[in-house]
This record gives sequence, C-alpha cells and structure tokens, in this order.
Amino acid sequence: MSEEQQKATGETNYLVNAGITALFPTPLITGELEDTSICDKLEKRILEMRDNKQGNFEAGNFVTSDDLHSPEMGEPFIEFGKIVLAETQNFLDFLGVKRDAHYISGMWANVTNPNHRHPVHLHPNSLVSGLLYVKTPEKCGSTAFVDPRPAARVFEPSYDRMFEYNAGLFRFPPKRGTLLMWPSWMYHGVDKGFTEDETADRISIAFNVMILGKIDTPTARLELN
Repeated sequence: MSEEQQKATGETNYLVNAGITALFPTPLITGELEDTSICDKLEKRILEMRDNKQGNFEAGNFVTSDDLHSPEMGEPFIEFGKIVLAETQNFLDFLGVKRDAHYISGMWANVTNPNHRHPVHLHPNSLVSGLLYVKTPEKCGSTAFVDPRPAARVFEPSYDRMFEYNAGLFRFPPKRGTLLMWPSWMYHGVDKGFTEDETADRISIAFNVMILGKIDTPTARLELN
C-alpha cells in the first residue's frame, strides 16, 4: 500500500480492515525497449522520408502517411510493427478482450520542433493507441494525459499535493526508446517544450490497434472483420 493510501486508511479507532478500491482505473502501459538501436534505424528512415517529402508539412512540422505498418514500407517499420503487435497482445490479454485477432490499423511518424505543442485529442475508431519516443531532445515537450471523467472536475478544491487520486493531468516525460500504450478514448496531447536548440527534432511514432472478431452481448452484437 502506498503512503497516500496509508494516510487515507490510517488508524481512527472507527474502522477495521480499511482499504482503498480503485474504481474505473485507466491503464497506461509504459516500458523501455530492450534494444534501442531500432530507434537509430527508425530515425534514419523517417528523416529520409522528410527529405524526400514523403508526407505532410505544417508549420515546420512533418507527419508521414499513416501506413508505416504496411509491408511495402520495409524495414525498420516491419521490425517495429512486430513489437507493437506483441506488446498490444499482452495489453489486450490483460484487459481480457475477447477477439479472433488484432491488427495495426494506423502507424505514422511525427517530426516536430522540440518546443511544439500538440492540442489535446483522442484516436477514434481504434481500441488501443500508443507511441514510441524515437528522438527526444533535452527539455522537449512531455506527453500529457487528461482525466477522462468530466464530472470529476465539477468541484475542485485546493490540494496540498498532487498524485494519482486527485490529479486531472498526468505528464509522462519523453525518453528515447520508451513505448507507451493506452485506451484510444483517452485524451492526450503534447506540452510545450523548453529546448534552447530549436533546430533539434523531436521524433515519435504513433499507432492505433483494432480487433477482429464477434462482439456478442445482448442487444449490442457486432462483427468486426
């Protein structure tokens, strides 16, 4: 039990066997690639695509097409796609999602100014979303996740400390080779960075995953194929 949980369930002489149940928790899966050399290969290929204008440019930022997972895109995207499928399989198994299979429905790379801020958004029409930090200049923007419960902010008192039971925003600092995964409905964005060298690139690869199979619940049957 954490220190905060111990405070909430501390001895009062009124309760016995006190505890905390986390209702409706939202999982954010994080982990570091065992072999981060793939980041070098991904960075090289993504920058080649930028130099060859194989994507879209907006306000100095570059975004590839969302089909990097396609076999014709070649290595190293094929290698990274295998990692995504393996790790999202573990995530879906953890959630207990029944399915015939799962697949990558979209994968794209972002090359941005390290201080670029990306508005809060979600990824519709997918079940699991994620990203890999490929290149992260010092003090570049963090990925920020927003509390998905609108009613939780109807009344907001002042707090003497912020932690997972009262915060409305969670920031995950970027680190090369770190993979994040979350439910696609969770709102997220990128904070403004404070890097002095604005010629440095912040590079990430984002992806969406969907399932195949029959969802068989009363009055809500759906077949995904």
